[in-house]
Amino acid sequence: MKKTLIVAAQEMKVNLRRPAFIIMTLLFPVLGLVALLVGSLFGGEAGKVLESQFAPTTKPMGYVDQSGLLSAELPQYAGQFVGYPDEAAARADLLAKKIDNYMLVPQDFVQTGRVIVYGTKGGFSTMTSGDSDRLRPFLTDQLLSGRVDPSIQNRVSAPLNVLPVTLNAQGEVSTASAFSWLGDFVLPYAFSILFLITIFTTSGYLLESVSEEKEGRIVEILISSISPTELLAGKILGLGAVGLVQVFIWIGSAVALASLAMAAFAVVGALKFTLATVVLFVVYYLLGYLLFATLMAAAGSLGTTQRESQQLGGLFSVVAVIPWMVIGVVFNNPNATIAVVLSYIPLTSPVMMILRLGFGQVPTVQVIISLVLLVAGLAVSLWAGAKVFRMGILMYGKRPSLKQLLLAFRQA
Repeated sequence: MKKTLIVAAQEMKVNLRRPAFIIMTLLFPVLGLVALLVGSLFGGEAGKVLESQFAPTTKPMGYVDQSGLLSAELPQYAGQFVGYPDEAAARADLLAKKIDNYMLVPQDFVQTGRVIVYGTKGGFSTMTSGDSDRLRPFLTDQLLSGRVDPSIQNRVSAPLNVLPVTLNAQGEVSTASAFSWLGDFVLPYAFSILFLITIFTTSGYLLESVSEEKEGRIVEILISSISPTELLAGKILGLGAVGLVQVFIWIGSAVALASLAMAAFAVVGALKFTLATVVLFVVYYLLGYLLFATLMAAAGSLGTTQRESQQLGGLFSVVAVIPWMVIGVVFNNPNATIAVVLSYIPLTSPVMMILRLGFGQVPTVQVIISLVLLVAGLAVSLWAGAKVFRMGILMYGKRPSLKQLLLAFRQA
């Protein structure tokens, strides 16, 4: 145990001094502080600057009405739409770039709902302009203007003004802040990102350390005084502590910035987290890190060069990102079949369960099954990883064959 702790302390000492680690650790708090300062000092001006840089400047849209239904000139759309008596005039202005595009409303518009949009910026741009947010309200108001009561017209144009009300377990109206849902959404989102960053950095450091020591034959000196299993355990513990230092700094700065933001923008109770949820995130984070760290170390010992080891370790990183590839499904239905399946696979369950817990209610039995399978997967990876590490760490010039790996698994 003493030798393991010595290795862990050395790994911490080396990696805490890495410029890349220091920059990455401080980058997120600094960016958050800058964003908070800009938002509080400049307020709406910052929004206007961003809008001027990123919001596209659009010219009016022309229209040719052959149905006779769009005769009214509505003041709320002045400067946004230009009517033309025929297609020739509209096409001339389009080619002269006075308008972005124009639509032709045919005589059978009421029966078919079909309009034809002409543009010069390519098929995708023309297609999206025909389904834009400004075109639908324009047609709705034109069809209803003068034909129905103005109050009904306004309600058709904006039919909903949703006021969400949450009931507690007793069926009573909850007194929590209207923004309290942000805690259940933001925290899992942030934890999943932190988990992936830890895999790509801290576990990557572990893979790099193992492959460098193997390629430079330093490991031959190390294992003369320490067993391969103790060496592996020390590296995992040391780099795990480095990852936790990074995460604690991020979480501490996030809490501080969130408190300042709530005070500055008078959003009280926006980030309210339950203890059970936080505990689950920490458990998944720690178990997931140990699983991937063991696999990364085994990959580092199998590669004949550092580049080859990184390629092998990259396979595990790709698997860890799979839950983010289906995040759209999880957002719409946290209990979809694919989400549940990925919650049970040890390599994807840490990220997937963290995301699901933020997007909706996850059945307790699924959480228990997921944790049991994750612990079982971790136990298998530690057992197999230690054997692969012990065998591969001293093999030079070639990767071990499948027969050799199976033999290593059978050995005590």
